[in-house]
Amino acid sequence: MKNRARYMLFTLIVSLFFITSCFEDKGNYDYVDIKDAAVNIPEVTQNKGQISRDRYSVLELNPEIVLNDGASAAEFDFEWSLYSQHPLADDEDHYAPKKIMGNEQTLKYTLVEAPDKYYVVLKVTHKVTKVCTDYRFKLDINSVIGWLIYDENAAGEGDFQIVRDAEIVPGLSVSQKGVVRNYFSASNSGKKLRDGKFLGRRNMNNAYDHLFLFKADGVVKMEAGSYEVLSEDYGTLFMKAPKVNAPMAHYYPSPVYGAVEILVNDNEVHLVKWNTMGQKDQLAAPLASWGVPYKMSSFIAPIPVVSGNTNRAVLYDIKSTKGQFFTIVNNGSTSSPKTPTGVFNTGAINPDKTTKLQLKYMGQGRDGITCAIFKDALAAEKPWLYVADLRTTTPLALAKHDLSGLENINAANQFVFGTRGDVMFYAAGSSVYSYLFGSTGVTTILSKAGEEIVSMKLYTHFANEDYSGRILFVATYDGSQGRVYKIKFNELNGQVEGEIESFTGFGKVIDMIDKE
Repeated sequence: MKNRARYMLFTLIVSLFFITSCFEDKGNYDYVDIKDAAVNIPEVTQNKGQISRDRYSVLELNPEIVLNDGASAAEFDFEWSLYSQHPLADDEDHYAPKKIMGNEQTLKYTLVEAPDKYYVVLKVTHKVTKVCTDYRFKLDINSVIGWLIYDENAAGEGDFQIVRDAEIVPGLSVSQKGVVRNYFSASNSGKKLRDGKFLGRRNMNNAYDHLFLFKADGVVKMEAGSYEVLSEDYGTLFMKAPKVNAPMAHYYPSPVYGAVEILVNDNEVHLVKWNTMGQKDQLAAPLASWGVPYKMSSFIAPIPVVSGNTNRAVLYDIKSTKGQFFTIVNNGSTSSPKTPTGVFNTGAINPDKTTKLQLKYMGQGRDGITCAIFKDALAAEKPWLYVADLRTTTPLALAKHDLSGLENINAANQFVFGTRGDVMFYAAGSSVYSYLFGSTGVTTILSKAGEEIVSMKLYTHFANEDYSGRILFVATYDGSQGRVYKIKFNELNGQVEGEIESFTGFGKVIDMIDKE
């Protein structure tokens, strides 16, 4: 091993032989003994040869080096290098060239590389004898995940801020917690965003992973792992570009095979059926009946991918004179469920001319049921909550609740439904209220005088059983500064549990989502 390490020259392309021979791994991560020195990095040892860092964080390592025979560090050359763990796409026996990260005994290097799996090698070489050792370990450079916030400053420049703690990103180290600032510009050579409307994401664990910032007339499409811009051409999202660029809502269920992706553009519905062989990430022509496109509201109510649920999402038909719910099935087909004998008819919200209920908001409720806020234009905008179970081919109209007695309900402009209990949160002005379905009163859970509530979203993550559906994020703006509040609540009654956390230093928050 010493002779090979002494005389081998590093080539620009690192061969597989080099990885398996020069980097021979005997499972000992404590000390690698050579004639003149022994190397140990405690963190590497403690983690059995593998450590991880977030992209753009600083990798700082101070190895313990034992020098024998009275030697000093000045007699050695040090080289820290980085290698991909994956072969080049066109040759499984060759790897990308190494990158030199430093030439000092200690390492301090900003990880600008794309999120991936790497090898780090510390090569310690005696300047005279050329005796050397290669101390190798694995490094995962991670995509930064957490609660993703898109905000814009007073000049209209937008960027991503990412809130991270152990409750929304389990397993974080102390150094990884907090708010990661301006992550989009860090990933795109200082570029800023502008005129964002809402965020969307597609997480498929493959080449189709994308993050989207939709604008009033287009999109910024990013690589989900690196946040780097891939395209700003809205038309490339479609098999045939729409006549009008007007994105309104986007939904992709979860990284489950056979899922359907949905985009509402100019009130028309476009799908990607991911179970189609050879499918490209392009949206098909708008859904239509007899060649005439459907017209839907700007809301998509998700239905989680759970055994027994045949449907994936609910929309609302605004072209129908009577108003009706509209479901998207897992295979991309559609239906218009009707419940003429239920509490109300899901296929005719306005069965006669005595009401003119108009949809104001729709979203996912408990266990994937659909909840919708209507206001009756014939009754002084009287508000109603309609609840329906549209998860399967057998629709159920569950309940309708008169909301007219709730505090400040007529001024509400933000709504969130609980996914684990029959609760609703709504925001009016500077206050957030909690309402338990069927009750006559509400609880004020947040009130910040002088701060307008500009966004309100529920944290959900299918793999985080402890906190999914139990955390509400509320964003406010006082005219110059934005704040974000993290509110943990009891999922069954909507009451606050524990202390409300606040994060400052934002511009005006436009949208927020969970970034896996």
